[in-house]
Amino acid sequence: MEAFQFETSFGRALGMAHTAMFRHLAKLMKSRNLPITPEQFGVLTHLWRKDGLQQSELAVCTNRNRANVTRIIDILEREGIVMRQDDPDDRRVFKIFLTDLGKQLKKETAKCAQQSIEDALADVSEKDRATAMGVFQKIIKNVG
Repeated sequence: MEAFQFETSFGRALGMAHTAMFRHLAKLMKSRNLPITPEQFGVLTHLWRKDGLQQSELAVCTNRNRANVTRIIDILEREGIVMRQDDPDDRRVFKIFLTDLGKQLKKETAKCAQQSIEDALADVSEKDRATAMGVFQKIIKNVG
């Protein structure tokens, strides 16, 4: 049996691709002077779909732990992009709402995300894209 080769492993390649896409998105956002990071974008995408989610719901949606989501929300709140409000049904819980600035960021941020994906998939055929998506879905099913 051959020894595990980390540098040429599937997991390493997948991780490197993710990191490259993450950094490229960050660069695009910075070039457009957007006041958010890709990590914050992940939280905002869920609020753009459904405003007023609880922090715990955002943690589940983004597949992050609550402490990490709390840190992201703290930054977004400090930047005036979101605001916390008490949940009228449970005073122990906060709901997170977009501010006007948070709502305004959606269109330009979506353009960056789309450009990032287009750049990443340049010269990748539709067939290869479909194959990759199928592989990713199987990975998520197997170990997600």
